Amino acid sequence: MHLALDTGGAWLVDPDELAGRLGIATSHLLSQMRRGLLTSRIEPGRDEDEGRYRVTVQAENAGWEGIFDGSGALLSECALCAR
Repeated sequence: MHLALDTGGAWLVDPDELAGRLGIATSHLLSQMRRGLLTSRIEPGRDEDEGRYRVTVQAENAGWEGIFDGSGALLSECALCAR
């Protein structure tokens, strides 16, 4: 999995890859996004984590968190409990 920056500076991720991480179909992920049931947060690292980013995604029944470096490469990840 890799994060990429769009021309406006926003982080982008492939929805197929994200759906796989959440254990749901891509169509279900996109449906949840359209209905406002998917939340995401990107937090920049501080101190010893400077240059890294924590990405947290919560879907209706699944959650995922990944740590990425400044180039967008995934360093580590874990599943999260559903909300």
